[in-house]
Amino acid sequence: MSIIEIIGPYSLSPRVVDLFHSNPSFTFLLHCFTLYMWFLMNEYRSLTDYRLVQSKNHLQTSSMCKAIVLIFSLILGFGMIVSCEPNRTSEQPEKGNPVEAGTTDSRHQDPHPFGGWYCPDNFGGFPPVDIQDLDQIPVVMDRLPTEEETRSGTSLMYIDPTEYPDARPLIMRLPRVARIHSRHTGIHELIIVIQVAIVGDDTLVGYRFPSGGNGSAWLGEVTFLSEDEVAKLGSAPMVYRKAEINASKEQIWSAFTETDYARGLGKKFHEETFFSSGWTDASEVHLNVESDDDRASGFVATVYGNLYLQIDYVRQGEHFTEKLLLVENTQEGKTEMHLVSGPHPRGMESQTAGWEKFFHEVKQRSEMKK
Repeated sequence: MSIIEIIGPYSLSPRVVDLFHSNPSFTFLLHCFTLYMWFLMNEYRSLTDYRLVQSKNHLQTSSMCKAIVLIFSLILGFGMIVSCEPNRTSEQPEKGNPVEAGTTDSRHQDPHPFGGWYCPDNFGGFPPVDIQDLDQIPVVMDRLPTEEETRSGTSLMYIDPTEYPDARPLIMRLPRVARIHSRHTGIHELIIVIQVAIVGDDTLVGYRFPSGGNGSAWLGEVTFLSEDEVAKLGSAPMVYRKAEINASKEQIWSAFTETDYARGLGKKFHEETFFSSGWTDASEVHLNVESDDDRASGFVATVYGNLYLQIDYVRQGEHFTEKLLLVENTQEGKTEMHLVSGPHPRGMESQTAGWEKFFHEVKQRSEMKK
C-alpha cells in the first residue's frame, strides 16, 4: 500500500499530489516514516495492554513480528523507487545519430502531450513535398513558434510558455531530412524535420512526411541525413490531387470499387470481397503481402469519421506509398477527396497521367450515383 492509498480519504491539493507522483524519493521517505509511526503506535498499544499478555515471551514475539513486518515494508518501499521512476520510451537512440550540442536526454521523461504524434493523413496542414525542395518549406528555427504558426503549417507543436516556462528551441539548421523507424509501418521512413524543442528533460522533434501528414518523436528516434546523402537520393516527386466531389463517402467508395485499381488491390491482397463491398463506418481491413523482393502493407478504415486508405510498398529496397482520404461534409452533401502516390523518381509524367485518369474516373462515377 502506497502513501497515496493510506491518506486517500483525506483532501489533498493538486500540488501535493504532484509532489508524490513526480518525486519518488520523497514518496519513499514519507512511506518509511509512516510505517515507522505505525510501528511505534502499535508498540505503544501493546505496552498499554501488557496486562493482557500472558507472558514476557509472547510480548517479545509480538514485537519481533512487527519488526519483521517493518523490514519487509521498507524493502517493498525501496522497490517503489524503481517502479515510480518516470516512464522511458522503449525506443533507443540509433547508433551514429548526430546529436547537436546543448540537447538533453532525448528519452521521454516528464508527462507532456508532444511526443509520439502520428498523423499521416493531415494533408491540409502538411501536403506532400519533394525532399529536394527544402527551400520551399517554411520553418521557425531560433525561437518557439506561435500558435498561429503551428496552425498554418510553418511549425507543428505549440508549446505554451506559460505552461512550460523553461521550454526552448534547439538551435539548428532546419528543415532537415532524416529517417525514423515507424512502429506503424515497420519501415525506416524518410521525414523532414521542421522543429526541434527542449521541454523539461526531453528533446522533441516535429516532422512532416514527404507523402503528406506529420508526426513527432524524441530526438534519439531520428537519424539525420547529411547533405551528400540527401543529394544521392535524388528528386522524390509525389503525385497529389484533391478535389471537392458532390457525393457522400459511401458513394465515392462504391465508385472506387468499380475501378481497375480497386480490383487489383483485392487480387493482390486476397481481399476481393472487401474491395467489392459497400462502405460503412465499421468497414476495416488490414493488408499485408510479402515476397522475396516485394513487401506491401497497409489498411483501410474509418479514422476520425473519415475514410482513409494507406498502403506502403518496399520494392528492391525502395519505399513508396499510396494514400486516399475522404473527408465528408454531411450538411452540404460534399466530400473532399485527397489522393497521394509516390515518390516517383522515374516516370513521373506517366504516373501523373495514370493517377489523373483514375481520380477523374472516381469523381465522375461518384457524382452520377447521387
